[in-house]
Amino acid sequence: MDNIVTYAETELAPFGQRPFSAVDSLVLSRFAYFRLPAAAKDARGWEGMRIAELFRADYFAELFRYNYDPESAKRLLTALAANPRFRDIRVCGYVEQTDPATEKQFAAMCFLLGGAAYVAFRGTDSTLVGWKEDFNMAFQCPVPAQISAAAYLSEAAAHCGGELLVGGHSKGGNLAVYAAAFCGGQVKRRINSVYSHDGPGFLPSVLESAEFAEISARVDKTVPQSSLIGMLLEHQENYRVIKSNGFSVWQHDPFSWAVESGGFSPVPGLTSNARYFDRVLNEWVAALTAAEREQLVELLFGLVDTENVQTTSQLRAEWKQSLPTAFRAASGMSREDRDFITRIAKALVSLCVRNFPEIWHSAADHERCK
Repeated sequence: MDNIVTYAETELAPFGQRPFSAVDSLVLSRFAYFRLPAAAKDARGWEGMRIAELFRADYFAELFRYNYDPESAKRLLTALAANPRFRDIRVCGYVEQTDPATEKQFAAMCFLLGGAAYVAFRGTDSTLVGWKEDFNMAFQCPVPAQISAAAYLSEAAAHCGGELLVGGHSKGGNLAVYAAAFCGGQVKRRINSVYSHDGPGFLPSVLESAEFAEISARVDKTVPQSSLIGMLLEHQENYRVIKSNGFSVWQHDPFSWAVESGGFSPVPGLTSNARYFDRVLNEWVAALTAAEREQLVELLFGLVDTENVQTTSQLRAEWKQSLPTAFRAASGMSREDRDFITRIAKALVSLCVRNFPEIWHSAADHERCK
């Protein structure tokens, strides 16, 4: 199955011959996960540096740090640095901010396409700070990264002429939509398209706003057929469902998305499992007050020794130490907190049981119609 790597290896036509597409957006959104080293200082300014100039072995350690799939990432960079469609794109305006005190993980970069600029926001990396900010989205809006995204888009627009394309994968897609909605009016008028690749939705305060209404028709949202992340929270964007060769939640990996004939390989709709988890999780979250959501998130992250563990990779590698720490933290909870978690867990189980028959029958009907 072809994916964004094989696309980057074989799609050689310049943008003047084959216009920018959603696949190009996912390619550059995945590029935004690269951590540009301090030595690539030109990429931090607005003149930028060519993608091909970033293909240096002495940059690799930093470029692929905290990447979930460094081998595929390296293959992608190799293809982009050699491909005439991508190699001369200038990367500029790189910024990266991680602040445990404000629970903020934010990174963005801009790609100069010649007459247009693509503004890419990084999704969640493997830092616990980034994951905590994701969970905070369930009760808080805007979170710090969303505020930074709107400010960054306005700054990028001031330095880059022509039309604007905005996008990101995962949380980066959410940031792209938020930034496009809440940037200034002059910037918003220059935006051609906003790409959200399996990005989570928003609280009603955003979806019901006039700012979101102004941009919603320009949002191109894509999700894999077993999407979980992209269906979280409420969403009013229309979305296209894409074939993925991943399993369940691992379809969130952009390297698993199928590409054919220069575009994504479409499928008719979400799987029955995806629809089931979408309904259960969103009903469960909707039944909680904002205060209850915040309390739950704080209690869950309170089980992690964040002083000694900063990334999910560390958490997995050091599980023998992390598990006893979590048990000690749980045993130290107050009676009220334990009762709260028990009540919330029972509500989730009840929703799972109540919704299962309907989803199961839906899946059975789908199989009979094949």
